[in-house]
Amino acid sequence: MEGSFPRYPSIVLLDKRPEIFVVKEVVACEKIHGSSFRVFFPLGMSSLADVKYGSHELEYTPGDGSFTLGKAVQWFKEREDLLARMWEVIKSYGFPDATVFGEAHGPGIKAKGVKYSTGQEMLFRAFDIMVGQNFVTYDLFVEIADKMGLERVHEVWRGEPIREALDALLEKPSHAGRDAGIADDSNLAEGIVVRSNPLLRNVFGEWLIAKHKARKFAEKAEAPVEPKVRVASPADTFVATYVTEGRVRNAVGRMRDRGQTITGDMTDMPMLIVEIVADLHKECETEWKALGLPDQQLRGAASKVLGPIYRQLLAEG
Repeated sequence: MEGSFPRYPSIVLLDKRPEIFVVKEVVACEKIHGSSFRVFFPLGMSSLADVKYGSHELEYTPGDGSFTLGKAVQWFKEREDLLARMWEVIKSYGFPDATVFGEAHGPGIKAKGVKYSTGQEMLFRAFDIMVGQNFVTYDLFVEIADKMGLERVHEVWRGEPIREALDALLEKPSHAGRDAGIADDSNLAEGIVVRSNPLLRNVFGEWLIAKHKARKFAEKAEAPVEPKVRVASPADTFVATYVTEGRVRNAVGRMRDRGQTITGDMTDMPMLIVEIVADLHKECETEWKALGLPDQQLRGAASKVLGPIYRQLLAEG
């Protein structure tokens, strides 16, 4: 068998992809609060045993009991008819290979946030398909996923990318939750994922895909928190803006996906600080560099804000 196992690009906040607002049309889908999972049908495969699985960052090795999304692997392996249908559909289009991307979610997949099921079974919803290193069009993805018999993330809107229209899609009950019979208006969706239609890249080669989150899951505070004792330094203000409950939840989820041991108490703080600082450099490097401060100040300020947030998350279970 040949071919590499593609990974999905990291999805940045909407403000980091301003080019989205100059395209003619975007598609917005519900963002599922779970863990990214991929299923790869490689070139030259001869049986379903050749199908490969992975989280966003890691590839699954058969027998690896430490792979955090092992239950997602098992979910597919227990559905051989579904895998066979997925393979048949891929071959019917003449694709040499294909990677199906989706979100594994439900009980035990991620920290509390959105209720998607009244039971205990893992769930999976597809959100994209790649052939080789290229994405299929969004409408072709919908067609293929439906033929495969895969549930998809809900498309909630498409049209001209106007900020007010996208903002209006937040703070809404989860469509996926309602599908499961959870008629609770307080069971809010994590947010939306917005993509240009057709899917384009900016001048840096970055796909025009971005996330836009509800307040509960925000990775940027609406207004910096004023320190109670002393005047905020620029580093304090930066961290108070960008180190949020939503960002910490995501960091913990990524660590679990990589198989890092989370003890569920404050002894997690040293490795969580490293994860948060790395995420800030990735997502907010422009804003941080504009302050002209040494990186040591970022770590120190982040640790002070992170501690109370993580303690609160632990208290919530």
